[in-house]
Amino acid sequence: MKKFNILALLVFIAGMVSVFTLDTPTTRAIQARAMSLLSPFIHSSAAMERAAESVMAPEVNPVEVKRENEELRVQVERLRIIQQKYHQIIEENAKLRQLIEFKQSASFKMTPAKVIRRSSSTWWNSLIIDKGSLDGIGTDSPVITSAGLVGKTSTLAPHMAKVILLTDEMCRVSATVEGTLEQGILIGERGALDVRPELHLRFLNRDANINAGAAVYSSGEGGVFPADLLLGRVKRFENREISGEAIVEPAVDFSTLDYVFVIEMRPATP
Repeated sequence: MKKFNILALLVFIAGMVSVFTLDTPTTRAIQARAMSLLSPFIHSSAAMERAAESVMAPEVNPVEVKRENEELRVQVERLRIIQQKYHQIIEENAKLRQLIEFKQSASFKMTPAKVIRRSSSTWWNSLIIDKGSLDGIGTDSPVITSAGLVGKTSTLAPHMAKVILLTDEMCRVSATVEGTLEQGILIGERGALDVRPELHLRFLNRDANINAGAAVYSSGEGGVFPADLLLGRVKRFENREISGEAIVEPAVDFSTLDYVFVIEMRPATP
């Protein structure tokens, strides 16, 4: 405690003791006298405390504070980007592990390929992969994922190939319905850009007993696609004039294709 404060405190205590031992008129007079005597000390003590506080408190520079805030924002944004990249790597690693396990468990020889190009105008019709004729890929080779059939190869280059998707009307697959003897032709359609196309399983019996949710598989007829590839699941069954038709939901999510497998059905064509 400062010297002036100690002196003021001692004088104040002595005054208080003497004041409370006297009667009221005398007490009031002494109080007034004591306040007059202590007033210079009290003012000087308060001024010294204010001066000390002003010296101890650093002066705030608004420009410096703004600069530090900007630097912190940049660091936070950088950490956020790093976190996003980390999660993307983890997800891609999980996908690759799943693909490796699927390839090891498959009963036929397959060539892995990566989707390298898709066009918004043909999003539901075709895509380009990074494997071609020099990689052992042939025309009309089935393209699959672990979820089911994607489509078939079309135009070939040495290290690229065009894939006609199952959702395109040019990709037709002989198919059967799970739990029935029904067999028909699964055909895609030319869907709008913002509408996910449906598959149509045609040439079924009009009185076929097909339930919603039944799985649809390739039958192996025609020699292009092997049997028992999952194509999708029945959404509903409709009676047409001549035959029945099942509307099928594709098994593969064609909007998120990254990696596929090409089944080697025939020798590569140069």
